[in-house]
Amino acid sequence: MTITSQALTLLSMAFCGMGIGMLFDTYRTLERKSGLSGWVIWLCDFLFWVSCIFLVFGTLLRVNEGIVRIYVFLGIAIGAISYLLFLQPAYLYLLGKMIALIVWLYGRLLMMLKYLVLVPLVSLYRLVVSILLFTAKLLLKIAGWLFRPFRWLGLMLWKRLGQPGKKQWLQVTRLWARAKNALTNWVKRKRM
Repeated sequence: MTITSQALTLLSMAFCGMGIGMLFDTYRTLERKSGLSGWVIWLCDFLFWVSCIFLVFGTLLRVNEGIVRIYVFLGIAIGAISYLLFLQPAYLYLLGKMIALIVWLYGRLLMMLKYLVLVPLVSLYRLVVSILLFTAKLLLKIAGWLFRPFRWLGLMLWKRLGQPGKKQWLQVTRLWARAKNALTNWVKRKRM
């Protein structure tokens, strides 16, 4: 290996160390804000460090064909320490502002979806239910007016029925009244 490739490797590993430091701070900040349970945190930690290994060895493969020397670890340490000393406070401040911005945008997006999609759908549902209920009441009223002339026929048949026929008729009307009340209560519950 030439001196130039060794210097390039050291510089690349220093940037990888800085990147790992930034990724670690991002991961820890998101972990604290999410409130995950113990085994999920352990799994996420494992996946984080595996991804850092892939980052380092992927960079090594591109820079010096995957040759690992002591200055590779020295470069990672230099990058991580320089990040901790010089860049960490500014990065954590920017990260906090970015997370706050993303949370704010998410809240606004949910509010827009609520007012642009959910509220019109609920209003449309209420309108359709109101129209259907009004139509059903109107049709029942019209049916009542149409069958009113035949009421005298029913009264005449009622008088001609004997006592057992009247009992059966009363049972049928009670059953009809219960079914009508159940249907009415169900429709009222469905209305919002």
